[in-house]
Amino acid sequence: MSNMSVTFPIRTDQLPGLRRAVERADRQARAHGLDCCRLTRTAAEPMQWPDCHGVPVGTVPCEDITVTVPLPQFQGWVVIGETECDPETGVTTTALPQYTDVVTDTAPHCNGCGETGTATSYVLRHEDGSTMRLGARCVEPYAGIPLPLLNELWRLIRRCLTSEPYEPGCVPPTLRVYVDLALEYATALTIEAGYAKRGGGTVWTTTEQVRTLMLGGEHEAVRSLHHHLRTAGDVTPLAAAIRQWCRRGAADTSEYRRSLARVASQETAVPASLGLLVSAVPIYLRHAQRDLRAGERESITATVTAVDPLDSRWGPRRRIQLVDGAGRRYVWESMTLPFPRPGQRLRVSGRVVRNTVRDGVTETYLTRCRTAPADSDVS
Repeated sequence: MSNMSVTFPIRTDQLPGLRRAVERADRQARAHGLDCCRLTRTAAEPMQWPDCHGVPVGTVPCEDITVTVPLPQFQGWVVIGETECDPETGVTTTALPQYTDVVTDTAPHCNGCGETGTATSYVLRHEDGSTMRLGARCVEPYAGIPLPLLNELWRLIRRCLTSEPYEPGCVPPTLRVYVDLALEYATALTIEAGYAKRGGGTVWTTTEQVRTLMLGGEHEAVRSLHHHLRTAGDVTPLAAAIRQWCRRGAADTSEYRRSLARVASQETAVPASLGLLVSAVPIYLRHAQRDLRAGERESITATVTAVDPLDSRWGPRRRIQLVDGAGRRYVWESMTLPFPRPGQRLRVSGRVVRNTVRDGVTETYLTRCRTAPADSDVS
């Protein structure tokens, strides 16, 4: 009898299932007088977790596991591979790492009884180098190895050899997402698509959009959201300013600001905190608007809400009101033809004239504005 050891990485949330598989195999091994199955671990380290495009969106704790399994022998024979035949999935072969070239996906058969098409068969290797294949029903009569023991041992071996910490479409319960990336996504979506919250008459909130980008979702939805990210341009400096603002709330009297500070002070956060992080974007943008000073240049993506005529001795003149994705209001008095239309989305870049408060809401007056449709760059 000999042992086989295999070392592989595993997420910490996958460990309980593996441990149960080791315990089941160990009970069978002990019942048949074999060495015990063993599992040893290393310290957990964070592993980057990618989205569907391979972009790291967070980390999961991962550790290296070594599993040792006894390999029963009978008169010089030892099982080195298992083949399963399924009418739907085809032939699946598992082999000990050192014998992958010996165990091939051949048509399932049994050298003992001559049966072909067996659902499960095992490849055995003798000390002299010869091999034979036995069906599940012939393993014990011909090789003296109890089938329940073989089933549990190879179920464990197969799990160890095929285990992967990354599973497409999976959201591990131990996943922590990058705070910086979450704020960048939320900032870009707020600028381009507008901030949407639950109960605001929207089907898809900004938090849900950020969650879809980071944790996955329907292909067309993800593609549409990535279009918003591209058109928003580089929002990294703005997202960094929002994070700094969040951190400064650690000593605030508001529980909301203190909660934001706790989350933003860490590099990663649990996905349940996404709603809190996303909500900071429009609040910060409105807060920053109040601090704008005359002469500063402001660039926004906004929707025209009203175009009103103004008296002028020099030709047509309009008072254009706009609102951006964070709900900030802007006013621009223009004589430039053609005038924008209500409902039109524009990229607007202009100089700040002043801030006023109307109905409790700050309005920023702009001048010398340059505009472009929202789906192209401001020229």
